[in-house]
Amino acid sequence: MPIQLPPLSRRRFLKGVLAGAATVTLGPRFTVGAEAEAVDPNRLALLSDIHVKAERTALGREINMWDHFQRVTDEVLAVSPRPCAALVNGDVAFNDGQPGDYATVVEGLDRIRKGGIPVHLGLGNHDHRANFLTALPSDDRRVNDVADKCVSKIKMPHVDWYILDSLDKTKATPGVLGEAQIAWLAKSLDASTDRAAVVMVHHQPDDRPIEKRSGLTDTIALIDAIKPRKQVKALLFGHTHAWSHREVDGLHFVNLPTTAYVFDATQPAGWVDAKVTEKGITLQLRSITANHPKDKEQLELAWR
Repeated sequence: MPIQLPPLSRRRFLKGVLAGAATVTLGPRFTVGAEAEAVDPNRLALLSDIHVKAERTALGREINMWDHFQRVTDEVLAVSPRPCAALVNGDVAFNDGQPGDYATVVEGLDRIRKGGIPVHLGLGNHDHRANFLTALPSDDRRVNDVADKCVSKIKMPHVDWYILDSLDKTKATPGVLGEAQIAWLAKSLDASTDRAAVVMVHHQPDDRPIEKRSGLTDTIALIDAIKPRKQVKALLFGHTHAWSHREVDGLHFVNLPTTAYVFDATQPAGWVDAKVTEKGITLQLRSITANHPKDKEQLELAWR
């Protein structure tokens, strides 16, 4: 369920703009504070699988998730101009979405929000909807339901960015979108055929026999919806804690790296600095894994 948290420095102004809105429009602005920072309306900070636990000293696969999250936050706040938004693509909590996990996440996001950067959160299979909503102050909840799934559409100057909800059951590995959510996406895309679109979801595409799928169980239905709609340029996902890219018939598939721990020691942990243009997107891996050979690797993805 995507949740939109406005910048803390601009909350009162944005509260009326964002509350209940299915579409969030992002444009040029400056952060509010003693030293105003320019913001690039075409730049995004992409995080995935942050797996924050209530106890900040907790380890997962010998990695301190909180420490990684803070290091990424430092980097996001250090870039200039700053991103117009930070997107966290699911698995916000460590294991099964305990209330304390989300309390720590909300506190951890304060630095980004105080830096004037709104945050958009999607949930993954290690998250718990009710616990997450309970952890958020009521005026920070930005939820848009589609048949018990929660979706967002972020309108940027050159692209419409869709955040889908693939959480099915907490701590159950596969995910699902459902017919209603895919129908909502198709209808929204058909209403904006002149706008480039990027779709982001936590679970990876998985077209193996359904009994073997550990990713998105209705992958085929999603691909059937986005592939013929040429305004959809890319599908971004997480879940596998890996960094990769492939292109199929001009449609880009990008696996976002984890901010927390990796499953494969050869993979990086970190975030992605994304810059959108009229004709494509540049994705730069920002690895926090020491001396990783793919640190600063840059993908130049042209729109089909």
